[in-house]
Amino acid sequence: MQKYLSIRGGSRAQLKLLGYYAQRVCTSRRLRRATTRALVAGLGALHGQDGRPREPGPRVAILRAQGYLRIERLLTPSQCAEMLAWLRPRPMIAARGNGAAFALDAAPAEARIGDYPLETVVNCPHVLDLANHPDMLALAGGYLGYTPVITLMGLRWSFPGAGADADVQHFHRDVEPGSIKLLVYLTDVDEASGPHRYVPRSHLDRMPLRMQRYADHDVARRHGGSVSITGPAGTAIAIDNKGIHKGVPPQARPRLLLVIQYSLLPCLMYEYGPVAYHGRARFSAYTNRLMVAPRHAPAPEAALPTP
Repeated sequence: MQKYLSIRGGSRAQLKLLGYYAQRVCTSRRLRRATTRALVAGLGALHGQDGRPREPGPRVAILRAQGYLRIERLLTPSQCAEMLAWLRPRPMIAARGNGAAFALDAAPAEARIGDYPLETVVNCPHVLDLANHPDMLALAGGYLGYTPVITLMGLRWSFPGAGADADVQHFHRDVEPGSIKLLVYLTDVDEASGPHRYVPRSHLDRMPLRMQRYADHDVARRHGGSVSITGPAGTAIAIDNKGIHKGVPPQARPRLLLVIQYSLLPCLMYEYGPVAYHGRARFSAYTNRLMVAPRHAPAPEAALPTP
């Protein structure tokens, strides 16, 4: 996962954080839409109109209307099994705990969440192929209005146990402008193993000025409840980050989730450090520039691929 910027990171980090908090002052849906249109126009003027999608498509329409889109079997069972086997001996980090490193088979009893380092995520089989699949880029580009940039990638285990993570396992919104997330289950997920919950149409709300958590009873009273998404390994959900959502803490079995965030611009709250990719495939430098370090001899490619 990406590291968060610290205010102690110097003047550049402080400026980025100032910009991040400044954009949160804009809570009006109308003003946010106008800003996004202006941003898309600016990107087109800077990089060319080829980055604008020709046809949004029916999936984009569903995502716009509901805020979430279920995608069946984005990965096959054999692909998920290969990823699990590759990850099993590799250490993850208790980034939201004491910062200790541990492998899956040696997870401490108190562990609730474990995140793999970005280099592990980038080099895990099928991750970059999926993140750069033409269908996924078309969905993200159609929704955002321009060729997307991958601004976050993560592989996260959630473990059964008492208590919940204060951030991701309570209902909340993400406030990065112009972003959607693709969430892919790499393990079978039922109601006892940490399903993702999303509140339909909550992405259409006026954005709050401050980040906050939402109690389950408030979500039920104001929005009529949430949708619980279960399914076998390979099931995926695309969500508009602005909608209210959470990952339910697992009760019986741990859950492994792949997270890919697509945005128009780098997110100001993250400290980016692209890592080396050791595979042979070549991907768009524009879309992957925040995750993947340039190769010494990059393959020729268009500056901006059409989604």
